[in-house]
Amino acid sequence: MNQFLVPLLLALLHLTPSFSLFGASQTQDADNTGLTVVRGRVVCLDSRGRGEVVGCTEAAGNFGLVSPDGKRYRFLSTDISTAMFTDPRVRQRELQITAKLFPGDKLEIVTVQSIREGKLYDIYYFCELCNVRAYAPGPCPCCRAELEFRETPP
Repeated sequence: MNQFLVPLLLALLHLTPSFSLFGASQTQDADNTGLTVVRGRVVCLDSRGRGEVVGCTEAAGNFGLVSPDGKRYRFLSTDISTAMFTDPRVRQRELQITAKLFPGDKLEIVTVQSIREGKLYDIYYFCELCNVRAYAPGPCPCCRAELEFRETPP
């Protein structure tokens, strides 16, 4: 039972609506809720969380974000939403991440969107058969078929 419960809980945790801020700077306050919007590319970090590693593996689990101006952020090691970054397709995209900012430029993800041709797209994994939306690659928590990667306008 537990093998099905965890992916289902992950999917439910991320059913919050996404929002977009066009014309956003690299980093800005999303609103008065203490959230920050950061744009950049996700990188894999070494075990100390300092240097970038080329061969990123699922086991690494340390991810950071580098903005176009070179500013570096780290994701909290306890943030389960970083499971999305194990997918190389996500790491290859320019992203806009809405997150809670902690001291030391650490981020806790609220939403992840890709940026293509200046437009934002929600990225997620989907099972057509079960109509299940998840935010990490892998098998569907319902039927166990592989989830399909999707990018759609918000």
